[in-house]
Amino acid sequence: MHGRDNSFDLIRHFAALLVLFSHHFALSGLKEPTVPLWDTYGFVAVAIFFAISGYFMPQSHANSDGFSGFMAKRCKRIFPGLIACSFVMVYVIGAIFTTTSAHHYFLSGSQLKTVVMYSTFLGRGIPTVFSDFIYKDAINGSLWTLPVEFLCYLVIGSALSLRHSWKTIMCLLWVACIATATLNQKWTDFAFYGIPMSYLALFGVAFATGALLSMTRDSWMKVRLPMVAVSLLMLWLMRGHPEIQVLGTAGIAVLTVVIGVSFKDKILKGRFDISYGIYIYAFPIQQIVINRVTGNFWLSMFISAVLTVIAGCISYKYVERPFLQSKRKTAPATTSAMSSAVA
Repeated sequence: MHGRDNSFDLIRHFAALLVLFSHHFALSGLKEPTVPLWDTYGFVAVAIFFAISGYFMPQSHANSDGFSGFMAKRCKRIFPGLIACSFVMVYVIGAIFTTTSAHHYFLSGSQLKTVVMYSTFLGRGIPTVFSDFIYKDAINGSLWTLPVEFLCYLVIGSALSLRHSWKTIMCLLWVACIATATLNQKWTDFAFYGIPMSYLALFGVAFATGALLSMTRDSWMKVRLPMVAVSLLMLWLMRGHPEIQVLGTAGIAVLTVVIGVSFKDKILKGRFDISYGIYIYAFPIQQIVINRVTGNFWLSMFISAVLTVIAGCISYKYVERPFLQSKRKTAPATTSAMSSAVA
């Protein structure tokens, strides 16, 4: 909010690289490191993303031309990069690593269908691609969060269109908390785009917490330190207990937002945001580096990080930024709000 007087860009890039770090273990056939008695670092990074995204949504909605204008901005932020990444995964990476003949691969209508499916959150494996890798048949396991993020946009956009109030967000937060507690019972869980509804509800807690803090900022800015202390205490006391799935996620969201508004970014200064590109390209790049370049864990991680940052820069400059600039011309939303999608 309030221009660039925050550090959310830095936090977002940190979270994107934290996902890369966490996934590198799994893709190398190792157990992912975890926050003690909780979940993986990748999980924490996704909670951070959702908290930041939620924080910017109330202002983005207020500066939009109703629900349709709000969703148009969200679509411009997510889909251009995702569609481009889908083409790269299928027609570049898939074509190189498939064992099928090039003629059959490119002429098969199945590949175009796969591009469309990836571009609409329905990603699937490509037969024979990465089938001999350590982590078999997985082209891009990071994209599962995008339909959850998009649904959060639909829900908050619809809710704020009915009543633009912090009370509306509080209701959404309570629903997400109750749903998480209920769906954590294995016999009550359902699926959304192949994703357990419990994950949708859980990350909805982070998203709604960020949005609520955004709309009540004037009320809590003077008590930030006690909020941090309570959040840390909550994480400590609830570790190893089922309640942390709600309270811990909310605590991560509070810490993310409080840190974000308490420090000013003097490095990026809003010049670019390659976090989304890092997020959507890291997984396939890591797969290739680990299985085809070097088996050395730390060297492969370094090479993957460098190549992923390059891919993120290309995605931002040639795909994402043109759409973000067109959005600035058509809507008065702040730069911060416009660069706040998950990756």
